[in-house]
Amino acid sequence: MTEKKIGMIPGTGKQSQGIALRLGQVGYKVMIGSRSKEKAETIADELNTKLSVDSFYGDENKEVVKQCDILFFVVPPEYICDTINDLGPHIKTKAIIVDVIVSLTFEAGLAYCSEDMCMDQFDYPSVSEYIQASVPEGVTVVGAFKTISAAKLNSLKKPLDVDVFLTSNKQEAKDEIKEIVSKIEGLRVLDAGPLAFSRTTEQMTAFVININKLNKLKHASFRVISTASKK
Repeated sequence: MTEKKIGMIPGTGKQSQGIALRLGQVGYKVMIGSRSKEKAETIADELNTKLSVDSFYGDENKEVVKQCDILFFVVPPEYICDTINDLGPHIKTKAIIVDVIVSLTFEAGLAYCSEDMCMDQFDYPSVSEYIQASVPEGVTVVGAFKTISAAKLNSLKKPLDVDVFLTSNKQEAKDEIKEIVSKIEGLRVLDAGPLAFSRTTEQMTAFVININKLNKLKHASFRVISTASKK
């Protein structure tokens, strides 16, 4: 079976580069997207140099969505509406979008994320649900990587030692993403239920940011503990 193509929209930020590098470490090829083909190619070259591989290649966002079967959306939340309007018609039928986006506000140094905030901004209680409602029929959204910091993802010499929570309304899509990302060292993949539970994982992002700040921690994340857990 032909390996499905993976792309980052965009692939130029720290979060998307971190995910791309982790995937590159375990043998995946990743297409880096940007509004500028030149910038995408530059970032791809930098990532190849970091890992001493030839696993990354760059192009304009529109070309990435045309070619890739799995798209990691790591767009700043204020641009997601325009991004979907621009790229939506070009997304492959039956593509999977891995939504990494969290809409946050900051007040008095603390992070906030709520269903009401998302309703005000997107008319949906989570970014994941907004994207699913906005993309062409046949495209499936999986929420993931919302609670893992860019700094942690980019610390390549350290195993992640965290859990990633997957949400989606289609089990097959979650299983497919689990098969891919579970190969990343130190990353345990947990099924977190339907897409509505992205409301929780997005709020967990604000929660962990505040835990870090208030307790002077660095890049804390989540690990679910169970006396009968299976790795």
